[in-house]
Amino acid sequence: MPRPTLLEVHDHMSRSFVPVALAMLAAATLPLLARADPYGDLLKIRSAFESARSWHASEQFSNGRTILIDYVAPNRWRIQPTSNVTEILIGNTVYMVSNGRTVRTPFGSPQIHQIVSQNWFRITPEVRRTLRDRGWRSVGGVRLHEYTFTADSMPVQLYAGTNDLPVRSYVRMTRGTVTILYSRYNAPISINP
Repeated sequence: MPRPTLLEVHDHMSRSFVPVALAMLAAATLPLLARADPYGDLLKIRSAFESARSWHASEQFSNGRTILIDYVAPNRWRIQPTSNVTEILIGNTVYMVSNGRTVRTPFGSPQIHQIVSQNWFRITPEVRRTLRDRGWRSVGGVRLHEYTFTADSMPVQLYAGTNDLPVRSYVRMTRGTVTILYSRYNAPISINP
């Protein structure tokens, strides 16, 4: 069998290299193309969150305070701002539970109304303008997708799971940071007066 010339070897390598190089380039850019729209991703995250039948959140403030929140669709909330006070909302009815006593109140605290309005998840022009996709990260041993943006002049880091549900977020406020941990999506949570 005749030996190939140097020109034939070069020609064969060039024809082999181009498809391999294109395949490698496609493999490297495919994950970027799959998540190339952070605004669309944020809309999916918000939709998945709003579609959840129930969830639990723990808001941990840098000053040591923790607020626990439970939600059951369509309109039941349990908010525990301190260890001995629980506020329960069922529709427009608010119950205050303190030291074992339950009292129906005509209105809740402004903090309750802020929590249940879910204004923190509004996608404003400021959020759209500052939204960045930071890619997948390992956070506490879990693979999460990180997004950063600014909402109401506060920097936010939001981490979502593969199911597009928020897992944790960090909000830097003027007086410190709040870490919000989300869990128990669609779990059986009971909220009664």
